[in-house]
Amino acid sequence: MENKEVNVPKFIGRHLSQIKVLARLLEHELESGKGAREVTMDRHLIENILDTLEIFTDDCEAVSGFQRDRQKVEQKPVVARLN
Repeated sequence: MENKEVNVPKFIGRHLSQIKVLARLLEHELESGKGAREVTMDRHLIENILDTLEIFTDDCEAVSGFQRDRQKVEQKPVVARLN
């Protein structure tokens, strides 16, 4: 039988690397626009940043057992087999 127990601190630690990469990317973008009041970023880059943040938060919520009220977890339909 498999052990499906999740070590939450270890899980979070592994996933924090995603957030660290995003932080370094944003630091780089700010540094490259140094001296300017506005920073321009590619729309695709921002979409990827948001996707990464959503994956991180969804994974953390799934492990902690917390579900967002506005978005319920979809369950796959179950098909009954009749013989």
